[in-house]
Amino acid sequence: MNNGVYLIISSYNMQSVAINKTIQYLLTLLIIYSCNNSKWETIAGEGISDEPKSIDKAIYFENENNGVVGGFTFSRNTGATIGLSAAMMPVLYLTKDGGKNWSLINFDSTINQSIQNAYLRFDTLICQTASHVLISVNKGRNFKTVEDSAQRSLIIKNYFSNDNLPSHNEVFQFGGKKYSLKERHQNNLATVIVCKDQETLTEYYFISFNKGKSWTFLQKDFADNRRRFLLSDKFFYRYYFPLGLQRLKLK
Repeated sequence: MNNGVYLIISSYNMQSVAINKTIQYLLTLLIIYSCNNSKWETIAGEGISDEPKSIDKAIYFENENNGVVGGFTFSRNTGATIGLSAAMMPVLYLTKDGGKNWSLINFDSTINQSIQNAYLRFDTLICQTASHVLISVNKGRNFKTVEDSAQRSLIIKNYFSNDNLPSHNEVFQFGGKKYSLKERHQNNLATVIVCKDQETLTEYYFISFNKGKSWTFLQKDFADNRRRFLLSDKFFYRYYFPLGLQRLKLK
């Protein structure tokens, strides 16, 4: 590579790093400003780099300690020419201590899709992309791809269909006010709904411990599209890159 090409690529890389750092700084200010009255607890863990990525697409917690978060990152390929190309790569991180420390899970380089869903139970880890279902029996050290389409559909139905139920434009009423449902999360112990109203870029959280017979207002928050996960009747989780794991205490 001649010096001219090297300088161009080096300049591009430095500008990219500067832009990414600026974006992260602005996001941090926005989060702090918008969450002054928030009840989210942020756990700033170790093991997840600050390189650009989207790891708020998939989240699952087996219990308060064991969980995974993920989505996608980009692998930038450089050749002999100045041209740069980027390939989407799946990315998933595992924690065994409630988000204090994270370890990267490796995937086959031929899978160029985002992680959409994940399930963790003891040593079993199941991941879904747009066209793959991957199963590991050793917490992600090795994966097997499910080839049979009928089996793949059954796994998706059994493990990933009840986490975030569609709202179908339902209307929710609380305190004499009407809200539009954005999403519903439920299990046998609790139901959490996220709602919108006329206030711009704002979401409202409500919880029921008796299958919707009565509701309690949790908080309002800055609107986002991060994937959220309901753990029992204890916590509501999300990952807010680059700040860390966030959990909302429900009781």
